[in-house]
Amino acid sequence: MVAKKIRDMKENKSPGVNVIPPKLLLEIVEQNSIPLPTVFNLSLKEGVVLLEWKEANIFPLFKKDQEKVKDYRPVSLTSVICKLLERLIKDHLVDFLVKNKLINPSQHGFLKARSCLTNM
Repeated sequence: MVAKKIRDMKENKSPGVNVIPPKLLLEIVEQNSIPLPTVFNLSLKEGVVLLEWKEANIFPLFKKDQEKVKDYRPVSLTSVICKLLERLIKDHLVDFLVKNKLINPSQHGFLKARSCLTNM
C-alpha cells in the first residue's frame, strides 16, 4: 500500500523541511517498501509522531494583487513522508466508514465518485 501511494504521488511537488522530494521517493520506491511501513506502524502503535514531521516551511503565496499584504495567504510545506502517512490513514478511515455504513448517504464531499455536483 505504501509503494502504491508513493507511485501515486506527483513528483514535481515541493519537499518539506526534511528536503526529501517526492521524485526521490519515486526513484527508490522498492527500497522503501519495507522500512517506511515499519516506521509508520511503529509511529501509530506508539502514538508518537517524529518532530521533523510536525515542522513546516511557511511561504506567503499571493492570491490577486502582489502589492497588497492582505492578498497573501500562508502555504505550509510539510514533510512528504508525513503527507504519505496522512493519506494512508485517511484512506483506511474512509474505507472503514464506508464499509460499515457509518457515512450518511447524503454525504458527497471528499468521497470517491461523489462531489458537490452529484449532491445536487
